[in-house]
Amino acid sequence: MAGKGQAGGDAPTMSDAAVKAKTGKDWAQWFAALDKAKAATMSHQEIVAAAGKLGAGRWWGQMVTVAYERARGLRTKHETATGFSVSISKTVACDLSDLYAAASDEKARKAWFPKGAFVPSSQTRDKYLRGSWRGEARLEINFYAKGAGKSQINVQVNKMKKESDVEAERTAWKAALEKLVARLS
Repeated sequence: MAGKGQAGGDAPTMSDAAVKAKTGKDWAQWFAALDKAKAATMSHQEIVAAAGKLGAGRWWGQMVTVAYERARGLRTKHETATGFSVSISKTVACDLSDLYAAASDEKARKAWFPKGAFVPSSQTRDKYLRGSWRGEARLEINFYAKGAGKSQINVQVNKMKKESDVEAERTAWKAALEKLVARLS
């Protein structure tokens, strides 16, 4: 399926061939089956259950449901059940422990973080740092070793209330990660 879906929604990001290879149905067949089941009137969880009964399986049921919701205008890109979400990642030429320290240490963090109140709530050394962001959103920062002297940081901002916050956060975090790379390189 290419282009826009029905009801002004977005087309799936995965090809017909890929979804058919994993589920036995292409997008048109999935959308027709879910339309027949009256999925447009269901909650997200109910659509997942319907897709499961139609043979999607658990993981693919989520994938098919989100694609259906977007195609039918029931969900926008970056929208989740709890608001809007955006993810930004960067590979940095430094050891994992140095990357983690630059984010977990409050003083070091202030040198590159975007403006906004971050209140850490949980963390595991060299793995993740989580907490509230700007009062209402949730911030999840994950760290990955990528070989000798290379690490990756992935920043995910969740539970944003407005769709317009997605691009603002993406822009702020891209700039912040560039500052971080400059500091650690």
